Amino acid sequence: MIVDIFGDMRKRALRTFPERQIYLRSGGEVTYYNLSTRLQVSFVTLLLIMLAWCLVSAVNIALGGSPFANTDERIVELETTFERQLAESQAQIQNAELLLTEQRENFEAMTASIEAKHNILSELAGNETILSLGEEPVIQFAEAEILMAPTLRDSEDRVARRSRIPSQDAATGLPIDNSLASLDDTQNDILISAEAELLDTIAFKRALIDSTQMDPDRVIQAGAQGQGGPYIPLDGPGAALVEGQFQSRLTAIEARLYEAEALNEVIDAMPLGHPVKTTAMMTSRFGVRRDPFTKRPTHHSGLDFISGSMAPILATAPGIVTKAGWNGSYGNMVEIDHGHGFTTRYAHLKKLHVKRGQTVQQGHKVGGMGSTGRSTATHLHYEVRFEGQAFDPQTFIKAGRHVH
Repeated sequence: MIVDIFGDMRKRALRTFPERQIYLRSGGEVTYYNLSTRLQVSFVTLLLIMLAWCLVSAVNIALGGSPFANTDERIVELETTFERQLAESQAQIQNAELLLTEQRENFEAMTASIEAKHNILSELAGNETILSLGEEPVIQFAEAEILMAPTLRDSEDRVARRSRIPSQDAATGLPIDNSLASLDDTQNDILISAEAELLDTIAFKRALIDSTQMDPDRVIQAGAQGQGGPYIPLDGPGAALVEGQFQSRLTAIEARLYEAEALNEVIDAMPLGHPVKTTAMMTSRFGVRRDPFTKRPTHHSGLDFISGSMAPILATAPGIVTKAGWNGSYGNMVEIDHGHGFTTRYAHLKKLHVKRGQTVQQGHKVGGMGSTGRSTATHLHYEVRFEGQAFDPQTFIKAGRHVH
């Protein structure tokens, strides 16, 4: 059987590598070389061995095991790596020492700044108006029962804030008693005055938003850049000021400032203006009414005002015009996005004075009163929507009387 295998291999070799002759002609003479089967097989075998060796060497070099690697060079490389790692470790130790020194210096500076801050606040306390948050606003505060109405975030019913901070007068500033020797007491007394004024402002703004039947916290969260702060009670059972609370007081005021800023953004976005510039009369209220065409009870999603043809129609809050043109039964309509989820619609206009994408301010003329679309006569259909849901615009207009 072995003889047969070798016989087959020999036949295949003869077929693959038959005897060949190479002829060379030079100077009229012809020379030829005979390439036997054995010579060809030997040449191919040698060539395959060389290729295999090259392949093994390439793989070995790629894996880092080059046969040409020099032992001395490898040692030098390892020494260099070790020295670099040692230098990095030393640098990290030095950085840690520098950081520790810097932190110690900062701590000492902070300690020194406490006394400096105390001296500054004591000097400010001598000025009766330095703590005032500005002139009294044009708007009038509502009754305390409204301002301090409980909200979902309160653990107990609110009462007038000032009554819970005895001997504080945030409107004129706080005269600091010269007998106070405690650093924290003096600083906290000053900050309490500012916080009391800030809390009254926040309470009024929340009451203003509540009067429109809107949840202030929900409206704040609906803003693209809504801001707020953690609920930090000003006072209450067991909340008397103690030494070392200056920073916590600052943190509380910072949280209130964030809340006040967020409420300001909400009020700026709320459509609190009146949509008709000239004298106008309301003809249809929000809610269920008798449809002027079908005479059946239907839901009216806004207010209707009548006035003269082309009476100026005004934007009730700043915003961006999202629609300006024909809109089915609304006729010629303008829709404005005021942010924080609020949009307003002005329908049945005879003429439009704005275009889509235009930025408008409160009081900007958006069109003239008309009777386009599903309308019986010249009038304005005015809607206020929050997150797509229609709300009674009259509550916003009434709230706006305290602001505008």
